[in-house]
Amino acid sequence: MPKDLRYFLEKIKQEMPEDLLTIRREVDPKFEITAIQQKLEDENRWPMLLFENVKNLYGQPSGFRLATNMFATRQKAALALDLPKEKWQMETSMEYTRRSGQLIKPVVVDKAQAPCKEVIWTGEQADMYKLPVVTHHEMDGLPYLPDVVVAADPDNGVYNASHHRMIIAGKQDSRIWMSPRHLWNYFMRAQEKDQPLPIAHVLGHHPAFYLGAECILPMQTNEYEVIGGLLQEPLRLTPSETFGDRLLVPADAEVIVEGEILPNQREPEGPFGEFTGYYGPQRWSPVVRITAITFRKNPIYMNILCGHPDTWLVGGIAKEACLYEELKRVIPGIKGVHLPTTGTCRFHCYVSVKQRFNGEAKMAGLAVLPHHDIVKHIIVVDEDIDPFNEKEVLWSIATRVQADKDVTIIPNCRGGLLDPSSTVEGIGAKMIIDATRPMDRPFEEKIAVPKEALDRVQLKDYLEV
Repeated sequence: MPKDLRYFLEKIKQEMPEDLLTIRREVDPKFEITAIQQKLEDENRWPMLLFENVKNLYGQPSGFRLATNMFATRQKAALALDLPKEKWQMETSMEYTRRSGQLIKPVVVDKAQAPCKEVIWTGEQADMYKLPVVTHHEMDGLPYLPDVVVAADPDNGVYNASHHRMIIAGKQDSRIWMSPRHLWNYFMRAQEKDQPLPIAHVLGHHPAFYLGAECILPMQTNEYEVIGGLLQEPLRLTPSETFGDRLLVPADAEVIVEGEILPNQREPEGPFGEFTGYYGPQRWSPVVRITAITFRKNPIYMNILCGHPDTWLVGGIAKEACLYEELKRVIPGIKGVHLPTTGTCRFHCYVSVKQRFNGEAKMAGLAVLPHHDIVKHIIVVDEDIDPFNEKEVLWSIATRVQADKDVTIIPNCRGGLLDPSSTVEGIGAKMIIDATRPMDRPFEEKIAVPKEALDRVQLKDYLEV
């Protein structure tokens, strides 16, 4: 059985049944689904949610189930990479690194063998209002698709997969917002030739598919091969309904929305509640014409709730893994890299390093900057500090930092386009905090209970049940 969303749901049921909540009551995709997620989050609960009865944008039963919160905990991400849920810290990022470096070429299957082709809507039937597209937050302009878009390089056919927001402005009318990275580059080159760029929005697949879409990669890397490495099996592809072999789409996806980004056309798009926890502003964005919708029988539409752990984690694990590999090349003593999600939107980066000489911690902080533009604040700690334990990181800042010596601020750097604190879009300051012990003088030792005592003492022998 190929690894897909249904495969993962079965794995959750078997290995983490407490982390899957099925809701059978009819729900409206406008605010009701996200209100349920917010209520659970307020109770520090982030289960994967499967809604079995969801309305479409006409207010009618859609016939689609809806899954969300798939990435709301690192334990589920560990499970997606076939690790025990207890291995949710650096082990998950390291496994991501190992797998993403093992490129596995995809295989192409006939449409008759592709589950995503069990139902096909084309022409006027390809109506986005028939889908349970979620409106997430109060000031969102319209419903949005927030998942992965796939496209082929218009010059060499290399595939990119990346997360993009796409507004539903009409039955077959959409607009897409792109940061100036791979997909934007594809589109600009197609537009120079006055040609549309074929794309497909993938709504529902195995979580490794989405983790693969967050990898930091050179333009020439085929991301379908990276996703295959993360799945540990070839990603099955099939010709798209509209573009045929010009755009191959994941055969085992739940829902595929095909379209093309039109050249030299812009329409208002936004606002939208973004991963930062703020609304991304309204912009003039490229227009997408929807051409086909294909899906499985009894389909599961997948949604990601932006501005909450569901978005922060899907990108965080991939970026941690890529940063760790880059830092290892220049700082051999790197022990761990963490992009925390609690209230930081991946704007913070914690780096653990075994220093060999003074200044190496600052070099580790500087080495982060070229590889992940949205990171603003980098905190470098010693190897005795767990970068996944925020209490330890804060303790290290409190006890090992003198601000006049250990804090470095670098102005006017490239930053995230959605950083609401920037006064110039895409430009901001970076801060490196060296929270490591000085190497040129003695420094106090951490307190510790003897390991022998910790190993010997078992709470069950001392505490009443």
